[in-house]
Amino acid sequence: MKTEEGRSLTLERVRAALVQLGCELPTIGIDETYSIDLKKIIFQAQAQEVESIVLKKYGREAYRIFRLLSERERRIETDKISSTTFVEKKDALKILFQLWKDDYLNLERVGNEAQKMEIMLWELNKRSVWEQVLDDMYHAALNLKLRLVHELDHAQDLLKGKSLKEGDEAANMRKKAHDKWKVLEASFMILDDAIMLFHDF
Repeated sequence: MKTEEGRSLTLERVRAALVQLGCELPTIGIDETYSIDLKKIIFQAQAQEVESIVLKKYGREAYRIFRLLSERERRIETDKISSTTFVEKKDALKILFQLWKDDYLNLERVGNEAQKMEIMLWELNKRSVWEQVLDDMYHAALNLKLRLVHELDHAQDLLKGKSLKEGDEAANMRKKAHDKWKVLEASFMILDDAIMLFHDF
């Protein structure tokens, strides 16, 4: 409570912020006591990271399907997935099979003798997804590091004057190299944080 903003916080705002972070009120009735579930917070952060990857790789409809399966943590049939996520059944099946092919989902086929048809039940293959995401992050980190080394070598050539012309052109080339280096380094740090999130600590 060192700043004015801290002094003006009401108990309700503090409680709302703690609930957003995944903290739960204890059931013993003590009003000012909270417990912080770090495992839940870390799992939510991991899930958000994976969901953003699914969104970028497969699109918005796949993201909604993946999120549904991730939140429910049980097998769900195709019709229920389609109706819950507002995705046409034909498109939902296409997306589900793509995610299954990429080992993001498990599929169980159950025969329904009364209707003489087969029901497909889908479930998130969490372990495989988390391993794939971590593996992709490692590959991306390696590629970024190799690119950083390449840019450093190129910048050293520029500094030595091997590929430089004098004057403003040289200054522009140095500035571009410096800007590239900053962007790559920032990207590497963000990726490093994401990798750390998937390790048990």
